[in-house]
Amino acid sequence: MILAGLNFRTVFASLPPLLHHVRDDLGLSAGVAGLLTTGPVVCFGVFALLAPELGRRLPIEWLLVAAIALTAAGNGLRGIGGAYGLFAGTILAGLAIAVGQTLVPILIRVSHPAHAGVFTGSFSMTITLGAAIAAGTSVPLEHALGSWPRALAIFAVPAACAAAAWLVPASRRRTHLERVPRQRLHRIRASWSIALYFAMQSMLFYTSLTWIPSILQAHGFSEGGAGGLLALANAVQSGPAFLVPVLAGRRASQTSLLVVLVVLAIVPLAGLLAWPHGAALWMTLLGLAQGGALGLALMLPVLRGATGPAVASLTSLTLGVGYSLAAIGPFLGGLAHDVTGSWTATLVLLIAIGAAELAVGVPATRDWRAGGDTRA
Repeated sequence: MILAGLNFRTVFASLPPLLHHVRDDLGLSAGVAGLLTTGPVVCFGVFALLAPELGRRLPIEWLLVAAIALTAAGNGLRGIGGAYGLFAGTILAGLAIAVGQTLVPILIRVSHPAHAGVFTGSFSMTITLGAAIAAGTSVPLEHALGSWPRALAIFAVPAACAAAAWLVPASRRRTHLERVPRQRLHRIRASWSIALYFAMQSMLFYTSLTWIPSILQAHGFSEGGAGGLLALANAVQSGPAFLVPVLAGRRASQTSLLVVLVVLAIVPLAGLLAWPHGAALWMTLLGLAQGGALGLALMLPVLRGATGPAVASLTSLTLGVGYSLAAIGPFLGGLAHDVTGSWTATLVLLIAIGAAELAVGVPATRDWRAGGDTRA
């Protein structure tokens, strides 16, 4: 699970520090460049809905082997250069990651229910760690390898190694999701609160991931410096990404955790607007908030589902709806800049998204269960 998590964000985090060169090389507007994040996130939303049905038909372990292998292929495809290779490779990896990251929480709930908090925390922690590694190394890799396509393609190597490692558990275990009458959790109003919270925290993450390096460069930071600050934000995410699910699993209500995480997100975004030269502090705080928000968002379906199939349905609904809504964030962030000619509008948009996390997240963090014999 750690090896899988390390490769589920590299396709996104490796690109933003190089985006200035990519846009110049391919002649992309900010809005079109935002589609490089929006497109795969749309795939996350659509294909996350299919993952539980795949888990009923095929062993989850073998599905994860295929998902990670296709992630490697998508990264490698970006190495051919040009807009076609860049967009096609990014979309292919997005399809694969959509299935893979949906199946991991389901596998945790089915195979390790007594340790769901620790396993979910470990998974979310390594997702953020992989993003940090990709953001921090993409610019040095471009310098060492001589081009941005090669720098992006190199991330196929660790993904291929992870797929090979997953062949071991896949050959020993064949976990299937139990076949039960379809869970109609979309009819339970509180289930949508989890999906909307996931949407807002994902929208904030992907929009800031895409455009904050460009915002920092506009304020005088070098390309490498902006990439380093993005790597810093992703690196500090790993601690709260692990800790928050563990804490969430030990309490009936997670509202207090939600409030802390929202405040931690809004303060640094306002700080970037008011005093961008304090970016090291702001990116550290933003990373802490985003890591904790991801951990909480992944843990909520595990906590609210009363059974394994209920967790699968909640996870599918959460990721499907959440990513579908989150996908518009990077495009809107780029469009705000194109229309106003300033990054101020993009930062204001990010602050508004952060505030929306609290509004939609409170119902999701109350104590309730869905599925099985207990219904909200």
